[in-house]
Amino acid sequence: MGFSVDSLANVLSRLRESGVDYVLIGDTVIQLHLGLKTLEGDVDLFALSPSPLGEQEFYSSLAESNGWEMASTELGTPKLVCNVNGETVEVELYENFMDLEIPEELLNQSVTITVGNVKAKALRPEHYFVLKARQGVDLDKLKRWLKQVEKAGFNKKIVEEAIRLFPDFEEKTIRERLRSIGLTV
Repeated sequence: MGFSVDSLANVLSRLRESGVDYVLIGDTVIQLHLGLKTLEGDVDLFALSPSPLGEQEFYSSLAESNGWEMASTELGTPKLVCNVNGETVEVELYENFMDLEIPEELLNQSVTITVGNVKAKALRPEHYFVLKARQGVDLDKLKRWLKQVEKAGFNKKIVEEAIRLFPDFEEKTIRERLRSIGLTV
């Protein structure tokens, strides 16, 4: 069961009003880029501040004040389960920790997008592909997304620049995985 862009906009607005500075980083980036009206899965946010690990009490209070539930991600960071307009929007909050590492340069190159009536910062779709290829997960899903994203606008030069931010041994692996889904850079 998915959720609407309007429900996501409601959650993002409440987060922003509460002082959360974030960048959208997960599949939601691609779904919004493609203009989908019903979104699937959870919403991954890279929290620039407050820290999801260092300020868990802040997020617990935020959940309570909005009537949301608090849970944990697989990495032990906060997860907000937000009931909005009869829909559930699960927001997983991350920062550079354990297996998740997003170079600051990519976060600084985030773009401002409009989600419903809310402005939000999001990773560029090209950066999403590089990070997913680095992780080596969901490659079949990446292959399906690639066909759709290329039609909606996709810049291989941005992919190339992002790959160069990683050490040589990772760069080679990222390129191989991207090639395996049909993206040659």
